[in-house]
Amino acid sequence: MHTRTVRAVARRTALAATAAALATTTLVDGTPSTATPVLAAFHGEAPQLSDTFAAHPKRVERTAELRERRKARERAERRKERREEQQAAEEAATRGERVVALASQEAGDPYVYGAAGPSSFDCSGFTQYVYAQVGVSLPHSSSAQAGVAQEVSDPQVGDLVFFTGSGGVYHVAIYAGDGMLWHSPNSGSVVSLEPIWTSSVFYGRVL
Repeated sequence: MHTRTVRAVARRTALAATAAALATTTLVDGTPSTATPVLAAFHGEAPQLSDTFAAHPKRVERTAELRERRKARERAERRKERREEQQAAEEAATRGERVVALASQEAGDPYVYGAAGPSSFDCSGFTQYVYAQVGVSLPHSSSAQAGVAQEVSDPQVGDLVFFTGSGGVYHVAIYAGDGMLWHSPNSGSVVSLEPIWTSSVFYGRVL
C-alpha cells in the first residue's frame, strides 16, 4: 500500500478513536456528555419558577412584621380618634350644662326689646349674654344667630332653639333638655323655663 494512503487510514482511525473517547468522557461535574443522558434530563421535572424566585425566609418574616406594625398603628389611630371624639362630646356636654346653669341664673329678669343684659333682655340678647360667658360670641339677632349655628337633629343641652314662621326665624331660646327651654319670651314676660310649645323649630349648635 502506498505510504500516503497508509497515513491517511491511520489518521482516520485515530480521529474515530478520539471521537469515541470523547463520547464516553464525563464532564467536570460528573454528568456524561452522551446524548442519551442529556435527552433524559428533559424528561425529568422542570425546575419550578416558584422555587427559583421564592422569597427568603427572613424577607417573609420582615414583611409580616411590617404588616403587623401597620395594623397596630391603624388600631392605635382609631382608638385615639374615638377618645378625642368622646372627650369632645363630654366637653360639649359640660359646656352645655354650664350654659343652662348660667341661663337659670337670669330667671325673672324682664323682657326689654333690644336689651342684652345684665338685668333685662330680649330673646337674642338673652342667648347672646349667656353664651358670651362661656366664650362664644353671637350676633344680637335671632336670624343672625341661626346663620352662625350648625343645624343639628339630635339637640343636646345648651343648644339653641330657633322658632320659625312665615317670615323666617322669629325667636331663639336655649335648650334645657326633655323638651324644655330657657328664654326671654316677649314684652311683659320674664326669663323663664318653659316647655317647647310648637314643632316649628330647629336646633343649632355653637359650642
